[in-house]
Amino acid sequence: MTTKAPSPNEPTPPKHSLSTAEEGEPDIGQPSRENYQALIDERNGLKKKLADCSQLLTASRTGLISLDKAGLIDGVNAQAVKMLGADRSYLLKKPISLFIAPEDQSVFYINRSRVFSGESQAPFEIKLKKKDGTLWSGWVNAQPLETPNQRLPGMLLAVEDISPYRQAIESLQFKEDFVNLLFSIIDDLAIWSTADIDEIIFYCLEKVGLISKAERVYVCLFHDRGTRLTITHEWTAEGVDSPSSNLQDTDLAPFSAILKPTKQGGAIAVEDLAEMAPDLRAAHETFHAAGVKSLMITPLFYGRRLLGVIGCDAVRQPVAWPRDTRSLIKCVGGAIVNALLRRRIQDAPAKTQTPLFQFVAPAPATSGEDVFEYEGPIEVIDTAPKPAAGQEAVWRIEAGEPDDPEELGTALLKDGKTANVACKNCNRQKLIDISEIRTLGTRIKATCICGHEMFFKVELRREHRKTVNLEGVFIRGPGDRIAMKSDDWGGIRINNLSRNGIGFKILENQDIRVKDRFRVKFTLDNTARSVIQKEVVVRSVTDKIVGCQFTGTDACDVTLGFYMMT
Repeated sequence: MTTKAPSPNEPTPPKHSLSTAEEGEPDIGQPSRENYQALIDERNGLKKKLADCSQLLTASRTGLISLDKAGLIDGVNAQAVKMLGADRSYLLKKPISLFIAPEDQSVFYINRSRVFSGESQAPFEIKLKKKDGTLWSGWVNAQPLETPNQRLPGMLLAVEDISPYRQAIESLQFKEDFVNLLFSIIDDLAIWSTADIDEIIFYCLEKVGLISKAERVYVCLFHDRGTRLTITHEWTAEGVDSPSSNLQDTDLAPFSAILKPTKQGGAIAVEDLAEMAPDLRAAHETFHAAGVKSLMITPLFYGRRLLGVIGCDAVRQPVAWPRDTRSLIKCVGGAIVNALLRRRIQDAPAKTQTPLFQFVAPAPATSGEDVFEYEGPIEVIDTAPKPAAGQEAVWRIEAGEPDDPEELGTALLKDGKTANVACKNCNRQKLIDISEIRTLGTRIKATCICGHEMFFKVELRREHRKTVNLEGVFIRGPGDRIAMKSDDWGGIRINNLSRNGIGFKILENQDIRVKDRFRVKFTLDNTARSVIQKEVVVRSVTDKIVGCQFTGTDACDVTLGFYMMT
């Protein structure tokens, strides 16, 4: 019988000796053959687990980065090497700040401080960058990492590349906002009182400018049998020169060449005006905003009759308008035409309205036909207890104007939803909902409980603020240092937003003064959790409450604009 030779990788089990122990007593200094085999099996099991974990770690799509106490990269897995676009040897002992976008380094440091303090270990989103400078969106889960013989802990970062997800969800958010905007425009033009149609059209054109990235949106109507034109409604961004003053009751002939395609129902879209023929470019320049780079013109039809055009001018930078935007402008143009015709019919004399209404009046019933007379909306019976006799009356709100124009006051529309009215006689107050204002119009007569009558106009054009509760940070300077000073960044709690400014509360003791300039970064609570970053200038400081104005050419971008309209 042959004896199996021991493997060269396995140590030879020690031979038992009775010289150091009496016979019959166990030798506790030497393991038995069974215990030795158990140790060998346990070691092999650990080796297999280590190999399996290594395989899983290699195949993982999560990047793992370990940092030492100074924020230097101590270790990376294969996926992290791929994400950062550099060799492992290059990454080791490099500061992690080299691979974080400058504007997001303060966000990383704030979250690192929260993790070390035990305040929060929630994942966060930041912009990371590869060695070649390419930026990508990362979802980071940070945990403290205890290391032997190291007094201060390091950190383990588990990073997911969410760039495709971020692009997809932002695209879906845009489509959702796009549809909501279209329906809000059509709804406003169909519901608002005809007395306010001109003002509502202005706001609709402003919304079109927001989504189309145009600095001028206008409506031009033809008259005198299509021989003359007038810019009837127009919205322009701040600092844009409009030619509308020269396009009032103007001969159409000089512009017939550029407007010719609209007669066949075609739209005109020019991405770069500089590439057009000189004669056509000269005609366009007199019809559009000064310095226009891109333009779009869409015909306005009622049936087969061409009534005019709706157009967009991009001044600050060229714009290639996609099909969705062109379809939106066409739909808005049709809604504007219907609103203007609705006003013309309602303002027409009775003898003109009568033949028009016969088209929508019910036809006379024939013999044997069941007749259903429509008597108005179904009455909803209110089961609430009626007020007792002698109880105070309620406010009465109706459309109306004073005989003396000086008696007309102003009511501001708060958050775009309600207008607040205060009685000068008894100081009682009344909130009027936007749905009621849309039906009655902006010129309101309010009769207080005390019997005092007031007349006021609801001011729609006032920039309203939206009350929010969002977390963010402020960042001074470029924000690209490994260890920034304590006053260079800090957490903020955003209380209100407008399209041109922000109000927030400082969460730490920071020295912020009027006229200071810095950046603010925060995440909206919309579906996409959109990240907003703006340059601001401080306009007011009261205790820890700071009011700032957005600066730059794109103070209100599309995402923020949509959010404010929600």
